[in-house]
Amino acid sequence: MERKKSVLGIDLGTSSVKVLQKYTDKTVLKARQPYEAATPGAWWGAVCAALSQMRLHDVNAIGLSSQVGTYIIDDRDVLGWDCGIGTEELAELKKNYSPEDFLREISMPHPDIASYPLPRLSYIKAHYPNVKKISQPKDFICERLTGNRVTDPFSWRGLANLTTQKYSSFFLDKLGVARELLPQMTGATALAGYTKEIRFCNALLPANIPVYVGLNDFFAALLGMGVQNTGDMFDISGTSEHVGIIEPCINKDTKLVSGPYLRGYLHYGVTASSGASLAFGSQFSDYARISLAAMETREPPIFLPYLNGERAPIWDANARGTLFGISGGCTKEDLAYAVMEGVAFSLYHIYESMGKPSASLLRTAGGAAGNRTLNQLKAELFQIPVAIMEETDSSALGAAMVAAIGARWYANYEEAAADVCTVKHVVKPTGSCRPWLERRFSVYKNLYPAIKEQCRLSSAKHPA
Repeated sequence: MERKKSVLGIDLGTSSVKVLQKYTDKTVLKARQPYEAATPGAWWGAVCAALSQMRLHDVNAIGLSSQVGTYIIDDRDVLGWDCGIGTEELAELKKNYSPEDFLREISMPHPDIASYPLPRLSYIKAHYPNVKKISQPKDFICERLTGNRVTDPFSWRGLANLTTQKYSSFFLDKLGVARELLPQMTGATALAGYTKEIRFCNALLPANIPVYVGLNDFFAALLGMGVQNTGDMFDISGTSEHVGIIEPCINKDTKLVSGPYLRGYLHYGVTASSGASLAFGSQFSDYARISLAAMETREPPIFLPYLNGERAPIWDANARGTLFGISGGCTKEDLAYAVMEGVAFSLYHIYESMGKPSASLLRTAGGAAGNRTLNQLKAELFQIPVAIMEETDSSALGAAMVAAIGARWYANYEEAAADVCTVKHVVKPTGSCRPWLERRFSVYKNLYPAIKEQCRLSSAKHPA
């Protein structure tokens, strides 16, 4: 009997490893394995535990995806994506180099994100003078699987020129970072190598399975959602949340992020704490019990979802979460709703900063995609139908699609997306609560400027 054919996508996220096995007959197997520590050993342990739940002898190809902005120094020390390291270096870089320098060398304006490669490499060079090796999580997993440390230009955005698909020699020279410290760079669907035979958790990963390089988790998620063309709009929920659109040209003047994609240019913003905020709100009430129509007859508090600082559009690491306007009649459902609404408001704030681009559909995936009331809030605020994807683990699916393209199941990204990416259902805006939400959003948007200084003071470090 002929062995069944399948591809495997491995996605190392910010809190867990997700593995998705997809067969030619459309059968899908999935596993999720949390890890407690952000260390190479914990990551690899989670990968092995997740893989042990798969039918590994059916695997014909493997594709990879992972978080970015996290750097592993000499396979030991980790600078996480969410730490503040690189802030001073970022300010120095943007003072010393012009927008034209960044456009020429990294094919995009440098965003105000300290976890991008240039500020982090500046820090590493200064604090680890004897460093021998710098990797990101996907590079580390690739090396453990194949023995080869190979990466893609999208995972090193901010150091790689996405047009030439090479590291910027100009910036490597300026920082004094030797090219040999970094992984070999090639295309996302290129062959990284073949698996070694690996035994773990009473399972066996066979040798000689081709492993394809893959993408960062953000781009893999877009691929897994079928976001391909100019005008495609997306919302990817998770630990943080990305909302944006594909545009025909780069936006040089945006306060958000604009840079090359597989085709066209992404224009988007990122919240810092949407996932943490929703977890916080779930302590008050089950979100499934909350109706938007019922809340419109009440006056819930306003919530700022800045639990761990905020990225776009306020770019303030000192920002903190706030519940404003709690009355004596406030219920647990009111508090849970306020958190959901605050997350939706933070995304709409980004959308407003983008200039409110028009789109026919807002595709959403990730952990919060199953939240019915949150999806309705997004539809009402954006006044755009919200499409919930059939497969919400879109980064793992995107990694599997890379493997399928590498294995020649599909000729290109477009052909893969047409066959794999499907919409489960669509939530349409009704317009009935729009005036109520607009009034509350006005309070939301003016609240943080009023308390910004107090947040700065409360976040300041006190002398020992």
